Amino acid sequence: MGGDGALTASPEFELIAACCRWPTDPGAIQHAFTSAIDRRRLVRLARRHRVAGLVHRGIGAAALPIPPALANERHRLVARNLLLIDEAARLSGLLTASGLPHLFLKGAALGQLAYGDQTIKQTLDNDLLISLVDVPAALGLLNSAGYELSSPPGPMDSNRLPVLIDMVKECTLVHADNHAVVDLHWRAVSIKGLVAEPDLARDVRHVTVAGHALPTLREEQLMVYLAVHGARHGWARLKWLADFNAILAAMDDQAIAALRVRARRDGVQRAMDLALFQVARIFGVRVPADVGRSRRVRWLVALSDSLMRGRDELAGQADAPWRYMLIGHASALLLKTTPRYLANVAWSSWVSTADALALPLPRAARPLYLLTSPAARIGRAARRIVDRGFSRTAQGPMRARQEK
Repeated sequence: MGGDGALTASPEFELIAACCRWPTDPGAIQHAFTSAIDRRRLVRLARRHRVAGLVHRGIGAAALPIPPALANERHRLVARNLLLIDEAARLSGLLTASGLPHLFLKGAALGQLAYGDQTIKQTLDNDLLISLVDVPAALGLLNSAGYELSSPPGPMDSNRLPVLIDMVKECTLVHADNHAVVDLHWRAVSIKGLVAEPDLARDVRHVTVAGHALPTLREEQLMVYLAVHGARHGWARLKWLADFNAILAAMDDQAIAALRVRARRDGVQRAMDLALFQVARIFGVRVPADVGRSRRVRWLVALSDSLMRGRDELAGQADAPWRYMLIGHASALLLKTTPRYLANVAWSSWVSTADALALPLPRAARPLYLLTSPAARIGRAARRIVDRGFSRTAQGPMRARQEK
């Protein structure tokens, strides 16, 4: 995987990537399972990429010893998946009964489509997409179903909610008792204008999961969404690429060509070609020869590699927030170059949602956030500097006394 100028991958990453191929390839896994493998690092990396289910299955299929810590990860994965399936079915029933159109973007429905098995894909939450106009009703329904708003924090009153809906694509709710998580989306992607939003009447199909019919995106729309989602996050987790690849594996050359045509029509061919280029390099999948010819796509690949693997491949977003943020901004600028889209990228980079929620303004006045949000950031930075200065002043005499 390092022969094309990419960052060198560790033996553990190579093994995990082999386990993420679909269908499972025991020969490739046995070849990647070398004496250089550090099993603790292997489990940590599988956890970081959220592919414990795929790695557990792959190592078992290759008749190799499964680390106990990996088996424990898989056990927790299965228990969480079963909880989220039940919650998805319950919430879908409640939304349907209330006449609220909806679909699940990833989660159990995607796991069923990709693998046909709910013990493989790790699901942390239910990504639920609703119509923008139905957000207040959906929040009320989720609240009555036992869910409480977790992010953003604080009460969501009639002044703050319109700002939230305008600024971001989702909010997070957590069930008070069983701790199931719902990411309630009113837009599928974070930056307006990147790709057209799904039509909740036209772009829906139902997938049977554990006896429940769950609504999700049709195949082409789903693949475009997965490509865009992965590109926006720099494909930092193999989990996303593995899901994309598992569905791609069932497509013939004609279907893949049609997928690229659809992505081009939707204005996100770079995102689609990035996804295809990465599955070809990492999983050995055959894709059209021209997917990596675009210079911008190659730049996106380099940015993706810097998050996915390499010297500090164990570092997640919480460990390197600035690197993730800068790469996210750079990737966003490379994905599309229409003036309106670039203006939305600049807005999302410049204006803090937290600052906007702290000062909820009517729509006509929201351009003022271009001034108030940077001012708030400068104020916070100044307070941190002052606080550190007071801290040093207070601690200095104490250190001097201790040295004596």
